[in-house]
Amino acid sequence: MIAGVSTSCLYPEKTEQALLCLGRMQIGAAEIFLNAPSEWEEPFVRELGKIAADHGIRILSLHPFTSGLEPLLFFSDYERRLYDGIELYKKYFYTANLLGADILVFHGDRKESSRPIGFYAERFARLIEAGRAMGITVAHENVARCVGCAPGFFRALRGQLPQAKFVLDVKQCIRAGCSTEDMLEAMGDGVIHLHLSDHAPGRDCLPLGEGTMDLAALLKQMQAAGFDGNVVLELYRDNYGTYSQLADSYRQILGCING
Repeated sequence: MIAGVSTSCLYPEKTEQALLCLGRMQIGAAEIFLNAPSEWEEPFVRELGKIAADHGIRILSLHPFTSGLEPLLFFSDYERRLYDGIELYKKYFYTANLLGADILVFHGDRKESSRPIGFYAERFARLIEAGRAMGITVAHENVARCVGCAPGFFRALRGQLPQAKFVLDVKQCIRAGCSTEDMLEAMGDGVIHLHLSDHAPGRDCLPLGEGTMDLAALLKQMQAAGFDGNVVLELYRDNYGTYSQLADSYRQILGCING
């Protein structure tokens, strides 16, 4: 397992400044959350790569700012938009290639969608294949506001696409009212990436050690299910006070992995 921190933890800090901040905190690995179309441009991406190289940061994954457009791009009746959507996401795949990342985080369709799972899987499979051709794994995340909010969706998707890979997000499980254990069981050995945060009654996203989650037990359970992927801290800026809490959380992840 590899411990990391998402640049989204520092949003709305500029992406390059967020990565630089993680480097100064001696964070060894990161997920990059791109926040604007200009951040696709190669000179900017190479700047990010230089920051990562200068500070010894391994870039694990990429999170697109267009997640909210995925229902429109990939799951509508207008098939031309699907083709254009795949071409658009190839920009992310190329960016990931430049940064050395091999995972793209995918949110999928809106929660209210009534699309049959077969239709959904066929569309998702096309994006998976486009990513695979460029060396990138498109991994579907559980998100409370999206169709992939409950374990049943992922069981059905695995039935259609046994090769599908997943991002398990702890806080999104809490927000959707399901347990992390049930989501892990549904995703099975398809989980390759974990978005991690702590939680407590009435607070669904906290720095590690400030809630009730047993991190060591969670990682042990995930390892027993076949997980050996990335463990990435993902908080929102109003979930913590100082950047030192990010570094402390990162060290807790490292301690559990190495311990």
